[in-house]
Amino acid sequence: PGFQQKVFYIEQPFEFTEDQPVLNLVFDDCEGNNKLNFEVSNPDFKVEHDGSLVALKNVSEAGRALFVHARSEHAEDMAEVLIVGANEKRGALKEIFKIEGNLGIPRQKRAILATPILIPENQRPPFPRSVGKVIRSEGTEGAKFRLSGKGVDQDPKGIFRINEISGDVSVTRALDREAIANYELEVEVTDLSGKVIDGPVRLDISVIDQNDNRPMFKEGPYVGHVMEGSPTGTTVMRMTAFDADDSSTDNALLRYNIIKQTPTKPSPNMFYIDPEKGDIVTVVSPSMLDRETMETPKYELVIGAKDMGGLDVGLTETATATILIDDKNDHAPEFTKKEVRVFFTLPC
Repeated sequence: PGFQQKVFYIEQPFEFTEDQPVLNLVFDDCEGNNKLNFEVSNPDFKVEHDGSLVALKNVSEAGRALFVHARSEHAEDMAEVLIVGANEKRGALKEIFKIEGNLGIPRQKRAILATPILIPENQRPPFPRSVGKVIRSEGTEGAKFRLSGKGVDQDPKGIFRINEISGDVSVTRALDREAIANYELEVEVTDLSGKVIDGPVRLDISVIDQNDNRPMFKEGPYVGHVMEGSPTGTTVMRMTAFDADDSSTDNALLRYNIIKQTPTKPSPNMFYIDPEKGDIVTVVSPSMLDRETMETPKYELVIGAKDMGGLDVGLTETATATILIDDKNDHAPEFTKKEVRVFFTLPC
């Protein structure tokens, strides 16, 4: 009796759509499934009476696994739903074990099942907000859940809490990924006297990055030199910015461009910046890099750095690059007059 299939794996969609079935789970206790009840580790999902797993709202981040606990009058069982990326080999046991290992999901049977929880940073009130659920497959009268670790009973205290009866995990205030990106908590089950009867089991909470940090130019002032007459494409200098957001996301993917050049002569486009690397190079012919014919040997470029890969929704910061055209010995001395008269006074 129990689930006909214990482990499921589905491909990560762009978004789990509200009320659209994700998969169908079949549970049979061989006694008619009287008083059958399902619990899902992620509060954004539920299992209908017919066994359909559905999302309660549109969900783009569901983590990498869900646990479904089923209990009837005569049986109870647990099923795992693994969410794999499109580039992972579906159906390959090696890949499934790899995913579970990365999640910290134990393969041995446990009474406490705590799937990793993902929480976006900078959530708005109201708080507390339900973010996940810990499930205990073995019922013990009077048993209570207990949560501990950094963010609970260690500084910063009071960020997370658990309903000691239901196992619902909630967050009490907005999180900042740049301050703390991951929390490693422990869940235990105690009896009425407070004695631990199961656990501890690790509960990992990861904070999902939001684009809440502008790029920063931290190494200024930026001054570069290029010799007059240099070939087109000569690298002058490199300007790079820093973004405190998650470097593995587009929130920290920077693109560079030249916003303004001063002066604009002999060409308004004397230089070019590589949008990905930040290298500034010359784009005019060597003859236009003539220090002696320029208004000034100093150019100032306003450089922009935009995150989100340069998309319009990205955040922008600017800095100024000063480029000096250095002189080289490319002119021979010249007499200012073609004819010179020299007078000598001879001694008597």
